[in-house]
Amino acid sequence: MKPLGLFQIRRTYRNLGRFRDIVNVFLGHGLGQIIEGLELDQFAPIRWWYKPLHIRLEREEAVSLPERLRIAFEELGPTFIKFGQLLSTRPDIVPHDYVKAFDSLLDQVPPFSSERAREIVEAELQAPLSELVAVFDDTPLAAASIAQVHRATLWTGEEVVFKVRRPGIQEVIEQDLDILRRLADLIERYVPDLAFLNAVALVEEFKQVIEEEMDFLREAENASRFRANFEGSQDLYVPKIFLHLTTEKVLVMEYIEGTRIDELDRLRESGLDLRKIARRGSDVLFKMILTDGFFHADPHAGNFLVLNNGQLAFVDFGVVGRIREDLLDAMGSTFLALLNRDYDALTRQSVNLGFVPDSVDLERYRQEMRADLEKTIEPLVGRKLSQMPPMVYVERVMGLALKHHLRLPRELFLVGKCLVLFEGLFRRLSPELDFFAIARPYARRLITQRSIIGTFTRKLRREAMDLIDVATSLPGEIYLALRKLTRNDIQVKLHLMGLDPYVRRLDRASNRLTFAVIISAIIVGSSIIIPAARDTAALQWLVVGGFVVAVLLALWLIVGIMRSGML
Repeated sequence: MKPLGLFQIRRTYRNLGRFRDIVNVFLGHGLGQIIEGLELDQFAPIRWWYKPLHIRLEREEAVSLPERLRIAFEELGPTFIKFGQLLSTRPDIVPHDYVKAFDSLLDQVPPFSSERAREIVEAELQAPLSELVAVFDDTPLAAASIAQVHRATLWTGEEVVFKVRRPGIQEVIEQDLDILRRLADLIERYVPDLAFLNAVALVEEFKQVIEEEMDFLREAENASRFRANFEGSQDLYVPKIFLHLTTEKVLVMEYIEGTRIDELDRLRESGLDLRKIARRGSDVLFKMILTDGFFHADPHAGNFLVLNNGQLAFVDFGVVGRIREDLLDAMGSTFLALLNRDYDALTRQSVNLGFVPDSVDLERYRQEMRADLEKTIEPLVGRKLSQMPPMVYVERVMGLALKHHLRLPRELFLVGKCLVLFEGLFRRLSPELDFFAIARPYARRLITQRSIIGTFTRKLRREAMDLIDVATSLPGEIYLALRKLTRNDIQVKLHLMGLDPYVRRLDRASNRLTFAVIISAIIVGSSIIIPAARDTAALQWLVVGGFVVAVLLALWLIVGIMRSGML
């Protein structure tokens, strides 16, 4: 019998049914090797006990492993869909095939009833819906795993949309997050080959991301910030948010009439210039990244509309990216160095930002990285979108980061994904568009705004504040350490590396031995009461029951030993 650390945690029992659902879905899509690797085969149905779970199913021959995992995530619901989408932004730790598969995860589910949507709105806003709106359309405009959208008309005559959080979704996500944490613990304990994933930290990052996306007050803040950043812009229109009607579960936003940016025939029929739309979108992109440091991280076609006047508009603000001050300082220089083909500057920038591990030989790294940049990026500079495949820039840069083991922050991966999504949209609109030419003035403007003196001043101010914090807290820390020392209360934590496999085998052996002792005790106890049970029917049934239980437990133990391959 295999040990399972999950049972050491009380809350696992509450999630037992969900664990079985996950195992069944994975097995149904031929992902038994994952179940075995995480020691979750105890949750498998009985029909799987007589054969190894990693035996391939017929359907596996036609569908790749990343695609099967994507399908399983979609079937498991919103938490796993969002988790897969997060993994697609981490090409530094997730193989390319999986990133590509997770990029196409579909977040489409059947809508919930309009009656339930009305109830949620009334409960959140504490007023009858008839007092809030003149018209409420029961047919949703869109439905996703977290929320669905209904069109409405306020009594003021303003056309709006109500974004209503799906009922019960928070409980489902909390349960799945609890399960993901335990799976992450299992990966770190039992799959040392995946230690580079840092699974526990990845789940915590995902928890923060999905909690932000479920909080519509946070989304309202994001929309308000975009609206302020693009106030008076002729390129992008940001819909108005009705804050007095917005809560954590309900978001009310101005309704916008427009055409999806990927509906090219409709755009042409409207007489719009596709090249001008692509140029406007590029200006929006580089303003967000190189000027504001605050960008839309999910600009797929459904969130990106073209208005009748050719102006662009975002309609969803749940997923955004923020660029730290120090990264924003560096990004202008990086873009300008890239445009000027200054690969020495690019190499220095990666070192100054702390992307290079301490164990790397810096002199050798500078030489190799400069040669790799020149060989990889030089052939692409100056090409138009029609002359290169999508994602080629990002893939090559990420490939260099992986080759040199660079520690890139997640913000940069989000920027890369944002660039890829925009490129895919604008490639169809205007294949002749030159991304580099559009990026150049934004990069130079960023360099001007964040001059060397200004950057040095900001860094000096931050370092001074950090030094003040250290100086303030140091006496207290020294006093606490001395107090513990005088009370003999100093604790030393010792972690021995490489012992987990041996502890795991010892746990398995002790569990099997305990099981064997229990079986023997049942058999011996049942045998002892046989003479006394000859004239008592109840005792006879007890003897029979004892032997039956002993046989079943013995078979279970034998099956576990045989499946482990260690007789």
